[in-house]
Amino acid sequence: MNDENVPVLIIGGGSVGVAAALFLSRLGVKVLLVERHTTTSIHPRARGINYRTLEIFRAAGLEAAIREAGSALAKSNISLLVNTLAGKEIRRFGGLEDTAESRARLAQFTPTTWCLCAQDELEPLLATTAQTYGAEIRFNHELMSFAQTAGGVTATILDRTTGNQYTVRAAYMLATDGGNSPVRRSLEISETGRGALGFYVGIYFRADLSELVQGREFVMCFVKNAEAPGTIASVNNRDRWVFNAEYEPTNGITAADFTPERCIELVRKAVGVPDLEVELLSVLPWEAAVRVADRYQVGRVFLAGDAVHVMPPAGAFGMNTGIQDVHNLAWKLAMVLKGQAAPTLLATYEAERRPVGKFTAEQAGLRMDFRGGGGRPKPDAEANKPKLIDDLTMILGYRYPTTVTETVAPFSDELVLSGEPGTRAPHIWLEKAGQLISTLDLFDQHFVLLAGEEGRAWVEAAPKVATQRGIVLDSYRIGETGDLKDPEQSWYNSYGVTPTGAVLVRPDGFVAWRSVSSPQLPEQTFVVALDAILNR
Repeated sequence: MNDENVPVLIIGGGSVGVAAALFLSRLGVKVLLVERHTTTSIHPRARGINYRTLEIFRAAGLEAAIREAGSALAKSNISLLVNTLAGKEIRRFGGLEDTAESRARLAQFTPTTWCLCAQDELEPLLATTAQTYGAEIRFNHELMSFAQTAGGVTATILDRTTGNQYTVRAAYMLATDGGNSPVRRSLEISETGRGALGFYVGIYFRADLSELVQGREFVMCFVKNAEAPGTIASVNNRDRWVFNAEYEPTNGITAADFTPERCIELVRKAVGVPDLEVELLSVLPWEAAVRVADRYQVGRVFLAGDAVHVMPPAGAFGMNTGIQDVHNLAWKLAMVLKGQAAPTLLATYEAERRPVGKFTAEQAGLRMDFRGGGGRPKPDAEANKPKLIDDLTMILGYRYPTTVTETVAPFSDELVLSGEPGTRAPHIWLEKAGQLISTLDLFDQHFVLLAGEEGRAWVEAAPKVATQRGIVLDSYRIGETGDLKDPEQSWYNSYGVTPTGAVLVRPDGFVAWRSVSSPQLPEQTFVVALDAILNR
């Protein structure tokens, strides 16, 4: 294979890597992704897709396809605490949407609902969609080494099928190569955090348990018995499951002790059916830990997902945080590569995402610490321990600094989305051409200016400035005489502007800038604002 050139080289084809390939290719950036394994993941490690991640996929037109891929888990919205699955049920717990009150609260903030879709179903869907946009994905290809200069990254890739090596030169490289990231180690990036919290073996198996779960389809089943402590996760609510068996290395037990015979025995004891017919599909040791990389970027190399933040599964934040990492980075890389923004814009990736990743990992660790029966966090009994933030605030309430030098807390105690720069743009329902849409449906690949009904000066000035800067910008006036109607009369309060004000929203759906009212010179004001955002 001849040497190649590509704008972005992605190392690692898990959920975060294929999502990055999708986001970049949709923005018109040619990408090459290499993954050392022969296919996408065969082990359904992650299943929960939270509201923010689903909003991102909704904007990409994939919400319905993802729900269909995960349809076998559509009924799963409880957690169980049992002695064995076939035996005594001790307690059951509802999910985030288990009451009318919680559903009403959720509807104030997002047009989506929680979705379950096993990783081995999600990854092929994302990879195939990325390829339709022109992304090139090579499985069974492995990064052997790389070097970077001021002008780019040169990587040596091994074709594991043929044994041949070839060189790829990229303007930028993105490593989504997992918790043991070889790229992170090569860059000598240190990690901080509490470290290991527990050790597990994920036993992916096939067994017909449909009668045992009918009418009580669960997200997670916590097994509390001395012979087989752990959790059962449903993959399809019929015959595919994962049993996560706990073990303690200080007792002399290692992952190698989990032979096929031992794994089958543990599954039978957890289920409570001694003669259960079990087919092992995959056995994967893993560690629940809190570790966060001290750098997300070194020169022209970026890292995302587990490569920069390892966290326990409590809260289902891991994969979601990684997908949100690359969604944040993709539009910035695209604009820099197209010459629409200065390369210094890329420094905002680490400034924005590392505080979020660090806090989220810590919160996942706290949820694991405080987890009572059934996985619901129990109240913190020790005043000196950090405070748990509720799940909805964790999922939708994170915020970014408005400059790389600004320091802001990535989360507050309470979920408030009011159009403030640095926060995810508020969701309200608008009417466009006779159809109800969420404001979030407007934010995808371009900057979007939303102006009040009397903000005609903004919708005239902003596109003119955007054209001068060579970027695409959509602009709308909201109100009875505007492009978008406001049937619930909530636009001004939700976004914190007056009828003459305006808000600029980034391609990733975060508020970049806001003017409560119109100044005397809107065009000059917008020039200054846009150039600051793009680091021009």
